[in-house]
Amino acid sequence: MFGESAVAETPATDPKSVIGRNVSVSLSELLGEGSKEFMNLIFKIEKVSGRYAYTRFNGIVTVREYIARFVRKRVQKVETVDDFTTKDGWKIRVKTVTILNRNTETTIKKKMRAHIRSFLKEKIAKSTIEDVVRSVIAGNLQNNIRKSGNKIYPVRFFEISKIE
Repeated sequence: MFGESAVAETPATDPKSVIGRNVSVSLSELLGEGSKEFMNLIFKIEKVSGRYAYTRFNGIVTVREYIARFVRKRVQKVETVDDFTTKDGWKIRVKTVTILNRNTETTIKKKMRAHIRSFLKEKIAKSTIEDVVRSVIAGNLQNNIRKSGNKIYPVRFFEISKIE
């Protein structure tokens, strides 16, 4: 996805002990732009060849402080945790956070959760894992969900907090 670029360094006495480790890298470091400082990508080391370790995608995490700055008094926080399968067979768990403009009734929260679930299920089932990661990194998936969620209740903020 990102080519063969240097992602991180990890200390080890034996190269085989590195296999299976997770490496977390800020998206701004990978892309070279400061606007994505709040998102970290997690890579899992799969094989080692000499002094180089080869990784595969293992998840995305949004920094907790980034989401916390949108949570205030008199706004409603709606969280979802759902499992999906991509077109190429990856099973992923997607955790989302939605901030609504005002405190709302439970029925509106249920409708919003159901809408997010169905939207993500439809989009992820048609996409490969690479397409999903690219759309989350670009923010396209989040913007589309926020726009379509506004039909149910005004959405102040929507973010995918974690993909594992």
